[in-house]
Amino acid sequence: MVDDRTYQRLFGELCVQLGFCSLGVDGEDKVKALGPAGADTLARAVFEAEGLDYDTYTPKKVKASVRACIARHLNQETRP
Repeated sequence: MVDDRTYQRLFGELCVQLGFCSLGVDGEDKVKALGPAGADTLARAVFEAEGLDYDTYTPKKVKASVRACIARHLNQETRP
């Protein structure tokens, strides 16, 4: 199980480094509730919480960076 400090570091990096700062408590809770889901699923939840459509978002580098950030903090594998 991932502790709250780990999630706070994750959300902090998503905001400061990648600009995903509009998650809010509800968005963060949705990501946390997915718990052991893969980095791709969690990235989709982050995009959704930001009001963005993961599937139509075109900067692939940003999507990859979000997945990598999640994987790094939550020790999960990433898929392109």
